[in-house]
This record gives sequence, C-alpha cells and structure tokens, in this order.
Amino acid sequence: MSSQYLHIVAFNIPYPADYGGVIDIYFKIKALSQAGVRIILHCFEYGRLHSKELEDLCFKVYYYHRKRGIKYFFYSDPYIVVTRNAISMPKNLLGDSFPVLFEGLHTTGILKQCTTAKRITLVRTHNIEHEYYRGLARSTRNLFHKVFFLSEAAKLKRYEKILHHAGHILSIARHELEYFRENYGDVNFIPAFHRFEELSSLPGSGTYLLFHGNLGVVDNSEIFLRLAREQLSHLPYQVIVAGKNPSRRFRKKISAYPNIRLHADPGDSELDRLISQAHINLLFTGQSTGIKLKLLHALFVGRHCLVNPEMVEGSGLEHLCTIAGSDRELELQIHDLMLQPFDESQVKKRKKALQEYSNRASAEKILRLLI
Repeated sequence: MSSQYLHIVAFNIPYPADYGGVIDIYFKIKALSQAGVRIILHCFEYGRLHSKELEDLCFKVYYYHRKRGIKYFFYSDPYIVVTRNAISMPKNLLGDSFPVLFEGLHTTGILKQCTTAKRITLVRTHNIEHEYYRGLARSTRNLFHKVFFLSEAAKLKRYEKILHHAGHILSIARHELEYFRENYGDVNFIPAFHRFEELSSLPGSGTYLLFHGNLGVVDNSEIFLRLAREQLSHLPYQVIVAGKNPSRRFRKKISAYPNIRLHADPGDSELDRLISQAHINLLFTGQSTGIKLKLLHALFVGRHCLVNPEMVEGSGLEHLCTIAGSDRELELQIHDLMLQPFDESQVKKRKKALQEYSNRASAEKILRLLI
C-alpha cells in the first residue's frame, strides 16, 4: 500500500538534530518511522557528513550535492531553491507512486513534476519565508547580506505561488494558518516535532538567567547584544548566553560584561542542564515567523520563560510565559520573577497545555493525509 512509504525531501542532512529546522525534520522522521512508515529520505549536503543514524532509521537515503556560487544569486528563482535542484532527483523520486513531503519552499523545485505525476504531495512550511528573509535583512549590519536578504525575500514572495501545486500544506505555526489558508487553501496545523517525550521542568529556584539559541544566526546574536548592552549587563544577577557558532565579534563584546558568561557550542545534555537549572529563560526574537523550537525546549525543560511578544505571537502558548513588551517591562519582570519560585501548579498547567505538541499525535495527523 503506497501510504506505507513516504518520500521526504529535506533541505539539509537532518542529523545531528542541532538547530531548529533539522530538529523538526529528524524527529518527524523518527515519529513516522515508529508509526510504521518507511521513509525514503532525500537530503542536500553542504558541510554535514552522511549519517549512519539516518540510514538505519530510513528505508533509503539519497544525498545530493547542494550547488554554491555567486552566479545563482542572479537567477529569477530564489537562491535557496535553485541551489537545491538536483539532476538525479527526478529519477529517484518519480519512479514509484509514493507520497512526497517537501520540507520548506527550499526543496520544491520538483513539486510541479510530482503533481503532474498525480502524486500525493505535502509541503511543510517552516516560516512565511519572504517575511523571514525581510527580518534577516533588518537584523544584519552587513550591506552585502542586507542586499542578498532583501533580494531573496522578493524572489520568495513571487516563488511562493508554487504552493498552489501542493496537495496539503503543513504549517508549523498556528498564527500562520490564516495567511496560508487565505492564499493557498488546504492547510493543516502540525506543531513542530521535538525530542521531548514528557515535561521535565523542575519546581524551585535557580540563580541565573539564560538566553540560548544558534548564535551564528544574526537575529539571535544581535538581539542578545542589544539586551546585554542596554539592560542585562546592569543587573545584579548572573546571565548565561549559550549557543553554537558565536562569532569572534560576539565573544569579544560579551567578554566586556562581568556578569555575563558565554557557553559556546553546548551539547544536548549540557544545554538541557543549563535550561533546567536557570531561574529565568529569556527568549527574544526580532520576528514572529514560524515557531521557535527554543521556546518549546524551554517550556518542556525549564522554569520561568520571559519572552518578547514576537516570540509567542499567535502560538497559543502565551499563557505559559511572562511577556515583556518594552525595556522597562523587561527590567521589572526580571526582578519580580527572580523572587518567585517556580511551583507545582505551573508545572501542571504546562503539562496540560503541551499535550497538543505530542510527536505521536502530529505523526498521526500526517498519516491521515497520506491516504
């Protein structure tokens, strides 16, 4: 039966599962495999090694070289799409009648061919991509990056119409459902897949504030540097910032603040420890596209979550967080929360609210679309 097999086209090799997009893909593959689906994985390689973990988990894994080079900046389609058009993919993807799940607009270069071949097609939207790239343009100080991000945003806005060819759209964020439904019809909310089987937040108190995220992403590094400069460095509390790929500039600026300590490139267990032992997890972002997996991470593992409005906008998780809408509110709420232990009633409230984010339930929703 064709629904027992599923092609998944991933924009990167999704193991190790160590940043937002690949976390969702890897744990989706794992949940669907546990539900009995045989996954045929297609992934683009650039800077990541072939994965025995994925090869053991999937029925078959195909690797494709992602093209790089400045000439692709001048194509009419987005750079993130044209650099993932692999010559050998149609032969590997169209030789059977199995459904196809495309991870992000990045991978949809072959979507029209699959539709013409009367395949069941699904597209996982990880963001409203043109809004995400406009946000990156606002965040960066580098002129070349700013021009690239703005150009890519315009191309993605035009290219997005390819979603009319998708059989089903799987939105990762509840607040983006309305946008995709208004423009493209059949849209389902499938929450982000993650590695947490159950809530492990500890009641009690910690001694420090934590900000975590991929520090190689300009939205994360720049927003923390602003918070550090304007507020966090003036607090009478220890602040830890943890994440992968901090730049030399970031390290130098953080080293100037006596109460702020950098944990660079923590492993999963170390990051879990930092999140669980913090008294406050600070979760700030410059844009509200997608769902922030670090928010789910902090809610499943940590104590108090103090966020800006963009971090939780339309997520349905607002009631589990303290929201700071201004610098003054942030300062007052930090002082207030540092005096409040995280108690059992808050643990129970989270446990109930996060039931919707079960990987098993999300996998079952996808299975119903494959028939």
